Amino acid sequence: MNNSSPNVESLYNKSLNQLCDSMNEDILKNVLNWLPPPISLQMIWKILRVNDGCEKFEYNHMLPDSEHSSINRGREIAQMSLHNSGYTAPVSYRQMSSETHEGFATIQQTKFVDSFNFSKYFDLTLFSKLVDVTNCRSQLFTIFQICIQINGFKFPQNLADEWLKIEIQDDSDDINAHHIDQGLKLGIFLGDAGWFSECALVLSHTYKIITTKWVCLDRNLELVKIIQCLTKWLLVVSNYHNFDEAKIVLQHMLHTIDIIEKMEGRTLCIAYAYVAVSQYYYVLMEFNEAWSWAVKAVYELRDKSADILKLLVISHAIKVCSVLNKLSTAKKLLNQLHTYEKEIDQNIHVDMLLNEACYSLKADLAKDSINSYYIALDSRRNLFGYYNLHTAIVFVDYAYARYVCDYSTTDFNEAMRSILQGIFIMEKIGLPNDNMLLVNAGRIKALILEEKALDIMDRDLQADGIKRLLERMKKNMLNEAEALHLKALAVSIQAVGVKALLTAKSYCNLGRLYQSQEKYTQSEKMHLTAIEIKESILGKDNPEVALSLGHLASLYTYQLKKYEEAEVLYLRSKTIYETTYGRQYTGLLYDFQGLVEVYRALQNTEKLNLYNENILRFHETREAWLYQVHTAIDENCTKDDLSLEKFKCILNECACDK
Repeated sequence: MNNSSPNVESLYNKSLNQLCDSMNEDILKNVLNWLPPPISLQMIWKILRVNDGCEKFEYNHMLPDSEHSSINRGREIAQMSLHNSGYTAPVSYRQMSSETHEGFATIQQTKFVDSFNFSKYFDLTLFSKLVDVTNCRSQLFTIFQICIQINGFKFPQNLADEWLKIEIQDDSDDINAHHIDQGLKLGIFLGDAGWFSECALVLSHTYKIITTKWVCLDRNLELVKIIQCLTKWLLVVSNYHNFDEAKIVLQHMLHTIDIIEKMEGRTLCIAYAYVAVSQYYYVLMEFNEAWSWAVKAVYELRDKSADILKLLVISHAIKVCSVLNKLSTAKKLLNQLHTYEKEIDQNIHVDMLLNEACYSLKADLAKDSINSYYIALDSRRNLFGYYNLHTAIVFVDYAYARYVCDYSTTDFNEAMRSILQGIFIMEKIGLPNDNMLLVNAGRIKALILEEKALDIMDRDLQADGIKRLLERMKKNMLNEAEALHLKALAVSIQAVGVKALLTAKSYCNLGRLYQSQEKYTQSEKMHLTAIEIKESILGKDNPEVALSLGHLASLYTYQLKKYEEAEVLYLRSKTIYETTYGRQYTGLLYDFQGLVEVYRALQNTEKLNLYNENILRFHETREAWLYQVHTAIDENCTKDDLSLEKFKCILNECACDK
C-alpha cells in the first residue's frame, strides 16, 4: 500500500467525525438505537467533547511522564491550589466555607458539551448496550458521571429504580436469565462506579430473582450467577460499612462457597469470592480471619486465570499481609508483582497502588505512600468525578497518611484540607450522618484538629489578648474533636459492639484527646479500656497494644508523674516494636524519648545516658535502613510476570529456588 493511502483506522475516524459534525438530536437518537455498541460509545465520547479531547487528564502507568503529571495534579487537588483556577494559594482551614468547596468542586468537574441532550437518552436500554464494551469501561465511567453532573445525585438511584420496576410478564427462563444478566451488569457497574447503596439494592433484588424465580436446569450456570452476585454485593456492603446487611450476605456467601467447594471435578474458580469474604473481615479489623481467606484466594488461582484476577487477588493479599505486620512477606509479594510489565486498566492499577500504600504506612514508610495517593486522587476524580464516594475515600485515606507523615513537622494543613474535602463530598452525595465511612472521616479530622490545637499554644507570643484568643481557639478545636470522637465511639459500639478493635480505636483516640484537654482521670480510663480490648483480641505482644501502652505511658510521664508505671509501659512497648519491626521503627523514638524523661525524673543517670545514646543511634539506624529499602534489589524475583508458584512459595515462606 502506498504511504499516502489512508489506512482503515483513519477512514473510520474520518467517517465518525463526519457523522458527529452532522449531528442533531434526531440523528443522535437513531444512532444510539442502531449503531453497534463500540461505535456508539466512541461517538458519544466525541460529541460530548470530554475535556475538549485533552489527554492531560489521563493517567497510564506505561507512558513516560504520565506518572509525574498525575502526581502533580493529585497534589494540587489535595492542596486545593490548582493553577489558573482562581485559587492562587492553598486554602487554609479557616477559609473552608461551603462556598469555597462548591467553587473548587465546580473546577474539578469533568468538562463537556451536551449540545444534543444526550443525557436524557441514557436509560437502562442504552446502559445495557454500552456496558458490554468492556475495553472502554473507563470512558463509560466518565460518561456516567457526566450524566450525574447534569441530572443530579439521584441519577444512579433512578437507573436502579428503572430496573427494579421492570415486571416480567412471561415466565420464560430465557427472559428471567436476561433480566438476571442485566441486573448483574447494572449492579456491578454501580459498585465499580462508586454508588454502593444503589449497587447493593440492585444486587439484593437480583439475588432474590435467581434464588426464587429462576428455574435453571444448568446447576453450574446457576452457581456462577449466584457467586458473581454475592461477591460484589458483599464487597460493596462491607466497604460501605453496612455491617447488618453484610452479615446476611456473608451467610449466603459461605453457604454457596461450601456447595461449590464440594463439587466433584469443579472447574469454577472462586478466588474473588474468597477476596470478598477476606475484605469483610478486613473492614471489621478481624485481620487473622481476613488473612486466612486472602491466602485461600491466592491458592484458588489457576495458571489460566485472567491476569486481572491474579493482580487483584495478590494485591489484596499484600494489603492484609501488611496490617498483620507480615512485612517481609508483603515486600516479597510486592517485588514479584512489580515484575508484571504489561498495561493495566487504570482503575485496577490505582487499586493496586492503594494497597501498596497500605504496606508503606505499616512499614513505616509513610512518605513513600504519598505519591500513590496523589495518583489515586487524580485518577479517581477523572474516572468517577469529584462528587463520588471513591474520590472521597481516597481523600480520607490520604489525609490519614499525610497526618502520619507530618506528625514530626506539626504542619497539618494539607491533611486538614484533604479530610475536609472527603467529608464535604460524602455529605454532598447524601451519606447518612451515622454511616461509618463518614464517622471515620470525622475521627481523622478530630486527630488533625487536636494536633493543630496543641500547635497553637506552642507559639511564643507575649500579648495577653492574643494568648486569650488562642486559648479560646484551642478549646473550641479540642471540643469539636471530642464531639467527633464520641460520635465515632457511639456508632462503633452500635455497629460492632464494645469488644471490637474498631471500638478500641475510639477509646484510644479519646484517651489522647482527654490528655490534651487536661482531663487526666478520663484519659487514663480510656487508655486502660483500649488496652484491655486490644489484648483480649490480639494478645499482649501486638503493635496495636504497644501503641496504646505508649499513649498511657505518656500520660503517666508528663501529667500524672507515675514514673515507675510509665517505665514498665515504655519498656513493654519498646520490646514489641523491636520484635515486630526492628530497631529502625519510628515508634521506638517516642519510647526512647519518654524513657529519657522518666530516668531524668528518677535521677537514674546511667539509664538516662543510655537512652540519650539510643536516640542518637536510632537516627543513624533509620537512615541506613531507609537507604537499604530504597536501593535494594530483590534477586529472588522470577522473570515470569505472574508466576503463581512463586507467589505460593512466598506465602509458604518456602526456601526453594522457584
